[in-house]
Amino acid sequence: MRLRPQRIVVVPAIAATVVVMLGARPVGAQTPDSSGFHCDGRTISAIEIDPHPPAIIGRDPSAFRRAVQHFLFQSGTTREGTIRPFILAHVGQKCEDAWLPELARVVRAQPYLSAVTIRAEDDGSNGVRLVVETVDEVPIIIGGGVTHGGLSNLKYGNSNIGGSGLLASGQWRQGRAYRDGLSLSMRQFGLFDQPLVADLGAERDPLGGHFTFDVSRPFLSDLERIAWYAGGMHDNTYRSFVRQGAAALSLPITRDVWSTGAVARFGWRGGGAMIGPVATYERSRPAADGVIASDSGLVPPDVMVLENRYAPYRTFRAGLAGGLRWLNYMHVQGFDALLGEQDVARGFQIAATAERGLSAFSATDQSSLVSLDFYSGAGTPRSFVGIAMRGEELPAGGGDSWSAAVVSGRLAWYLRSSERRTFEASTEFSGGWRERLPLQLSLGDAVSGLRGYNGSAIAGGRRAVLRLEQRQLAFSTGRFAQFGTALFTDIGKTWSGDVPFGETTVARASVGVGLLAAVPPKSRRLLRADIAVPVTGGAPKHWVLRVFAVDATRFFWRDPSDVSPVRAGAPASSIFGWP
Repeated sequence: MRLRPQRIVVVPAIAATVVVMLGARPVGAQTPDSSGFHCDGRTISAIEIDPHPPAIIGRDPSAFRRAVQHFLFQSGTTREGTIRPFILAHVGQKCEDAWLPELARVVRAQPYLSAVTIRAEDDGSNGVRLVVETVDEVPIIIGGGVTHGGLSNLKYGNSNIGGSGLLASGQWRQGRAYRDGLSLSMRQFGLFDQPLVADLGAERDPLGGHFTFDVSRPFLSDLERIAWYAGGMHDNTYRSFVRQGAAALSLPITRDVWSTGAVARFGWRGGGAMIGPVATYERSRPAADGVIASDSGLVPPDVMVLENRYAPYRTFRAGLAGGLRWLNYMHVQGFDALLGEQDVARGFQIAATAERGLSAFSATDQSSLVSLDFYSGAGTPRSFVGIAMRGEELPAGGGDSWSAAVVSGRLAWYLRSSERRTFEASTEFSGGWRERLPLQLSLGDAVSGLRGYNGSAIAGGRRAVLRLEQRQLAFSTGRFAQFGTALFTDIGKTWSGDVPFGETTVARASVGVGLLAAVPPKSRRLLRADIAVPVTGGAPKHWVLRVFAVDATRFFWRDPSDVSPVRAGAPASSIFGWP
């Protein structure tokens, strides 16, 4: 559903963290142990975990700082039992110096932790003990939005409730002519004391709703031997199609997708191959025609473009997933955060699924499916280039022609010209061909479109956006926060493709400036306030203010939100794990 554009917009889900001027002691350097001790060949006799609260609280906080941690930040120091499942080593195993940084990287990949080190120490009995030291992120989640002087949405949650690795957040959105929207998101890390992740999402939209659930053991490291995924979604939504000079059309569609898959790894030094079974059930039930979601309620469409355009179907597919992985990770600072630490993958990973349509579960469509995920990265802590792509396609019925192709990807270059300055250039592309599910890609999308063009009615079947940004650390308040600035420009265009109301446009552009913050210093979560101004035509506003929080250090690329709903199969990235 798309409501009538507003003149003043503050994008929903603003995230902010309260900065408290506390006398916290600095946290020790999160770098590998440099004592010269070598553990190769010695048996691990113990694994000790030393968790610490967020750096702004300090290692030995006073009663006041403890009160701030619990009541203001709503933070409980992460429990040992939440960290231990992701330590891919066990007592009795032979220690190797070479994989200590990899053990630390896997633990550091958990979003409730800001920094992690693992070192080996002599236990006095010809063995070694591993000491795992962690520092928490500030877990509180607060957000909101205002339009035309009134509160339009409110978000509240915690990403590490009581130090248990449980994320829970809720959001309210004003429905105007419709019911108010409500949503709940939950994610548990370390389920059943295993390196498992469980996700639950339930959303009641002003029109329609959405439910997702999955449990996975993602492939986090070459130190693992198996990975698996099981889950899916029930989606009852109104897909919006924007159009120039007229109200958007919405098509009601109900869709269920449930899938499962598992792979086993067969490795050699530096690389490995993975293979295993996958299966997917999918059912799609689009409405016969669209509606207009006006400010006074639903009204019939004024054109017949969507009438019987998308056919219902039910399908069940089974097949194989396979992949090759040759990756190593480089520890860097300041790529996607202000100065926060992150691990970037060098090398390549390629994963594919091939599923054959079967007649089981009353399937009305027996088309097969092939999908491909690819990632590659190369560089140094000063200059790094990465590329990620994901595509899928299926044959139309039993014939030789192919349909429902969906592709998305990102190519990015990071240049650290100094310790305080990062230049980032990236190109993002998304597209669909011969679609059989409702698809339209807009330059007005709040996340994947052009900054400054929020709500614009420029859309097509393919979209490309070039983003150039210079980020710089401006100043630091010592132990409490760091602040920076960003100058950016976005250039993008669409191609009409074969989607409803698609346009092939000339390139559109915007420029802007951002205020950045990291709380506490070197946090991987980046708080941003961006003001973007269109410099070419087609934007519905003169400028757009967007305030949000993001942790982009844990992934290189994620499917745009207007592309992922039209994908047909179980994503290989959910089974294999992805940089």
